[in-house]
Amino acid sequence: MMTAKKVLVVEDCSDVFELLQKGLALLGWNVALARSGREALNKLASDSPSVILLDMRTPEMNGFELMRILKAHPVYGKIPILAAGGYCGRITREQCLAAGFTDLIAKPFAFSELETHLTDLLSAGRPKTIDAL
Repeated sequence: MMTAKKVLVVEDCSDVFELLQKGLALLGWNVALARSGREALNKLASDSPSVILLDMRTPEMNGFELMRILKAHPVYGKIPILAAGGYCGRITREQCLAAGFTDLIAKPFAFSELETHLTDLLSAGRPKTIDAL
């Protein structure tokens, strides 16, 4: 039995939010959406994502702030998290890895590139969902 591919997308831009929802669903992903860090924390209480795609600039808290909260949690801290940012020239992959992110993807990105990143995170021997923990 194959585990469902579940992704929590944390993105505040409505256009990007909608595009990611539709595009990832077409690629076979079960998509949960949050528009802020606080909403993401609430979604995690009810959803079991396999991976999180986290925009680095969201309302209420930025990606690094949310990452600190997630990594300190005994369950959420085990979920692979892909940082996404349109200003990745200022944030390096090394900074993201040091903060606890599993990887970084620069916006704009092609859906094929995003699919590769997300699939790689799932196949890296990490828990497939919170339920599996």
